[in-house]
This record gives sequence, C-alpha cells and structure tokens, in this order.
Amino acid sequence: MKTGDVNYIQDLLQKKESATLEFKARFDKVACAKVICSFLNRDGGQLVIGVEESEKVTGIQNAKKLAVEFQNYLISEIVPEPAISVDIQKFENKELLVISVWKGTNQPYIYNGGVYFRVGASTVQANSKQLAELIHKETDRNQRWETKSAIEVEVEDIDLNEVLDCIKDANNTGREQSLPDNPLQFLNKYGLYKNGDFTNAAVVLFGKNPVKFFPQVRVRLSVFKTDKTGEKLLYDKVFEHNLFNSIRQITDFFDLAYGVSSSFQSTKWTRTDKVSFPRLAIREAILNAFVHRDYSSFSSSIAINIYPDKLQVNSYGSLPKGISVKSLSEDHLSIPVNPDIAHIFFLRGWIEKIGIGTVKMIAHCKDLGFKPPLWKVKDNTVSVTFPDLVVPFNFSEGITEGITEGITKLIDEGITEGVIEGITEGVKESIIQIVSLILTEKSIRASEIAEKLEKPYKTLERHISILKQLGAIEYIGSKRAGG
Repeated sequence: MKTGDVNYIQDLLQKKESATLEFKARFDKVACAKVICSFLNRDGGQLVIGVEESEKVTGIQNAKKLAVEFQNYLISEIVPEPAISVDIQKFENKELLVISVWKGTNQPYIYNGGVYFRVGASTVQANSKQLAELIHKETDRNQRWETKSAIEVEVEDIDLNEVLDCIKDANNTGREQSLPDNPLQFLNKYGLYKNGDFTNAAVVLFGKNPVKFFPQVRVRLSVFKTDKTGEKLLYDKVFEHNLFNSIRQITDFFDLAYGVSSSFQSTKWTRTDKVSFPRLAIREAILNAFVHRDYSSFSSSIAINIYPDKLQVNSYGSLPKGISVKSLSEDHLSIPVNPDIAHIFFLRGWIEKIGIGTVKMIAHCKDLGFKPPLWKVKDNTVSVTFPDLVVPFNFSEGITEGITEGITKLIDEGITEGVIEGITEGVKESIIQIVSLILTEKSIRASEIAEKLEKPYKTLERHISILKQLGAIEYIGSKRAGG
C-alpha cells in the first residue's frame, strides 16, 4: 500500500471516465467491487474513490482502515484471486483511494455470482453470449509462450529457495493474502505449475539454469570505447541466469562500475547520497525489458550497451497493444506482454503502480538533473536510451577506475559503520582485483582467482570475507559468474 504523488492525481483528474478509469465520490463496497471485477475481465483499469464525476475532490474518511478492509474484501470475494493494488493518495489535504487493477490472467472473474465487464465507461453484467466470449479468450490465452508447459523440466531444475524468497517478499508487500508456504503450491496457485508440469514462465523466473532450456534468456551487457559498435569492447558479459538473479547481477554491475556502493533490494536501491547516474530510472528500464520482452523466439535477446555518452537498453519485441512511444511519457494503462511473469514481479514488489513506471523514469531523471530517456521501436526491438549520460569511469582505461571508487566507498563506509576494521592499502588493492575478476570473467572459481592473483587460498578467503561483510558480493560458489 503506497501513499503520495500529487502529480499522479493531477494527471488522473485531467482524464475523463473511460473503459479503464472510473471516479466515485463515495465508497460503496458492492458497486466498487463490480467495477474492479469489470476491469479484471477487460484490460484492467483504475478506480478513484473520493472524486465526483465533475472532477471535484471530496475525499474519504478513515482511508487507511478502509484501504486494508477493501483490499481483503476484494481478494476474498472475487474469484479467481485478483491482481490489484489499493493505494492512498493525498490531494488538496484530502485522502483518496486509488485501486489499480491488472488485466486478469484467468478470465472470467466472478463477483457475487456475476461476471462483469466494461462497455465504454460503464460496468455491465455479462449475459451468456458475452460470458462465452470471455471463456473463448481464456482458451486463446493458454497459447501464450509463457503459459506453455516446459515438459523437459523437472523439480530439480527449479530453484525452490528463490521461490521461497518470492513468497516471503509477496507476504511483505501485502498485495495478496493467504499465500501458500509450499513452493510448488505457490507456483500452482499462479498457474506456473500445472498437472505436474512447470510452465515456460516458471523456468525463466525460477530456473537454476534456464539457458539450458531457453537460450533466449541471455542478456548481454557491453561497454564500448566509442559510440561505434564495431570498436573493441572494454567490457562484455553475458548473463544466463533466471530473471531475478540476472537483474541482481546487472544492477550490482552498475553500482560497482559507476562508483556507487548500494545494492538492489526488491523495489529500490537503498543509497540516497549524491548519484552519478539515474539508477532508479535505469532499474525501471531493465525491469521493463525483462517483463515485456517477447520470449517466444529463440533468437530474441536483451542487450544493454554503455557508450561514452549514453546508455541504451534494447529488448526484442514490441510495445504492448494500445501503447505508443508518445503515451509512455504520460500516465497510461499497463498491458503486460507476459502477464504471468509480470504478476510475479508485481507480487514481489519489483513492479510498482500500474502504468506510471515510465512516467517516474522521466521524473527521476529530471529531478537528478539528467536528460529524460528516449524510447524507440524499430525492427521488432524496443530501445530506451539515456542520452548525455557520461559514465564516471575512464573509458581509455576500462572499468577499473569505477570499481576502485566503488570499493573505496564501501570500505570507508564499512569502517565508519563498524562493519569492518581498518584495512591496509595492500588488502584494498587485493579486494579491487578480486571484484575486477568477478566482473570480467564469465565464470571463475575462488581457486582460480587465487591462482590468477598469485595469492594463497587462505588469504583470498579472508579478502572475500571482507567483501561479503561489505555487501559487495552475495556469495562465491563453486562456479562464480560475476555479481
């Protein structure tokens, strides 16, 4: 449950009621639930309570209590369980409720024995013919790539610990209630494990080695010396993990290479000091690429390219139906290309309020003094470019300078906060070398690091332990692939 954002409400108030937007001056539990059900059975939408049709803001009383009770009511009374977000917004010293609704992935949705859907700006109950159409569309939905069974995948191929972490995060966000504690039951609940088979979505989200089944999960991150793509690369790495682990490692790269010592935690990077790049906006661009890309082609990919004066994120696919490049700079309804994948990100808190991610990207860049991102769609590829983004490390020398700055900050803060004791310059240099190897090698063992740096294994273990205490790395496994 979120609060705030005056600009967001102002933008909504400028709109007229439509198939995806409705205002209500007063709270009526039954009437509001019917509207929510109708959004679920069409393209999603937003219900704003506390605003008259004339756009006069009336507000509501006891907003916090009402928000919790209504969210629980919707989850318990609408079948199957809906994907919704109930937020409190303040405007003109009054509180409003904004209920954001994703397009349902398991239509038709039923409330109080009836199926409701939108006709223009109205909510109507479906007759038998309309209900048959909804069921037919649900049959078509099952042909999406993400919903197909990955018949070769066994339970041993799924990272159940990652699923458990997802359940924990979902419980913390409170976006749905009564989640199963059992990983397989959780996956079954959200259609990712059906009749003993995992779906393609389950594999890319939680697979231990998803590239074994789907090579298109690869993400390539490249640093160019000039703005010409044919030049020798200063850095080139391919990430082959499940979506969550790849995102973690990519964001860790930006934090280290750009001289920032924070780390990605669910929905935000936690540092609030002066930044050298718009990390929240870049994070959102990366999340969008993972969630909205077209996974159906084995030749599809995501490419993150860093040039001396800009950063570009390219993903295979097209914008969601009904969304244009122009509309990305305005409040718009999000229609995910991969609703099952998107819903898990939503539950986990990695995706925020529906349809305003790109708007917040623009605002974040402007607030920090950066130029806003630019979107482009060409040759079945969606690109977002952050222009005039000068990287802080020296391109003529590669990324070492950025790593040095990032590690130095981590060490200074670790000493200040009592995480570690003071260390010598020699140890600091060793730590920098370790991180450089982890970032540049596609796969490297701790023993191989010790050999390359010509250091005793015990010494290396001590230095790795310092990195763990600082939070610069999460683990060093039998085969380390960066991060």
